[in-house]
Amino acid sequence: MIQKINFQGQRAWLKQYEPSHHRDLAQRLFGRVADRLDVAALRPPPHYAGECAKQTELRRLGELRAQGVRVPEVLGDGKATLILGDLGTSLAACMRDAANDPARLDALTAAAADAIRDAHHAGAYFGQPVPRNITFDGKRIGFIDVEEDPLEVMTLAQAQARDWLYFAYGASKRYEGRAQALTAVLHEHLGDESEAVVAHAHHVATRMDRFARVGSHLGRYMSLAAQAVFVVRAASALAVVLGLALWIDWLPDGEFDLLKLFT
Repeated sequence: MIQKINFQGQRAWLKQYEPSHHRDLAQRLFGRVADRLDVAALRPPPHYAGECAKQTELRRLGELRAQGVRVPEVLGDGKATLILGDLGTSLAACMRDAANDPARLDALTAAAADAIRDAHHAGAYFGQPVPRNITFDGKRIGFIDVEEDPLEVMTLAQAQARDWLYFAYGASKRYEGRAQALTAVLHEHLGDESEAVVAHAHHVATRMDRFARVGSHLGRYMSLAAQAVFVVRAASALAVVLGLALWIDWLPDGEFDLLKLFT
């Protein structure tokens, strides 16, 4: 549970890490499904409760801050609680306000994608960077709610691919009927990622494509998940093909002859 408070004259957030119920069984089930489908990026990391969850978030906040990522300042703590500084409005609210202004919406999406890509280049990862867990103060993007650690169950490349999958899912809510615009943003940013991240994002989206086509007819939330899969698959496909082409081009003589066409 999290609630807004006034702490020493400034707006802050009191976060209480409550016990979780029935999460272990669900995690094991989804973990087995992810393994069976060979989609490591969708394997659920342990979801801790109470003091353990608090300590996990404290550690993750410190790691991200050291990597240059804008995260909340820890203003105070207690037993299974943290007092966190405010970073601004949630990106979800900003995107909702920009729903009728496509240019503004695309700019917000691109700003968040910039921040995710830059964090990845510094070796960072998030876990669930959906718009409600991203903030915007009018100038800077920030990230909140990092109480899970995907690296407990997957590699760094898989965790970074997971970030794009979650971001695409969260953003899809505002891109119904404009999926091509979201694809364009993701394609631009996935093109700057490592080959391993792009390949795994494409692998997961390809593996989930069949289920997405069925799910697209099963209600709005399943339709949004399906759109996210299609968007990531389309955005990552060209990057995978281009990377393979450049690798084949370089292999014989150690030079990128293809790039000479553009110079």
